[in-house]
Amino acid sequence: MDEIGYIPKSLEAQERFLWWDFDQAILFLLVMGTGVVSGAMMAGMIFGGLVAWQYGRLKTGKHPKFALHALYWWLPSWIVIRARTTPPSHCRFFLG
Repeated sequence: MDEIGYIPKSLEAQERFLWWDFDQAILFLLVMGTGVVSGAMMAGMIFGGLVAWQYGRLKTGKHPKFALHALYWWLPSWIVIRARTTPPSHCRFFLG
């Protein structure tokens, strides 16, 4: 029996929300939500679109999990959940 359906180009393709990667969509929704709460929904949508677009340009050509890597390095280690094998992010120099 032949089934016609979507075949992804890569099995490791990043999740998408509408036309953005999921991390870009989260940035857009956070900035837009801030605009809604402050009473400037249209400005929040425009600024959120610009932030998501710039973030997309920033992560072009980088690892698919660039956002997680950036959070690991830039946030304190008690905020980011880390695996047992990874050292805390404040340990920058290793012997070995």
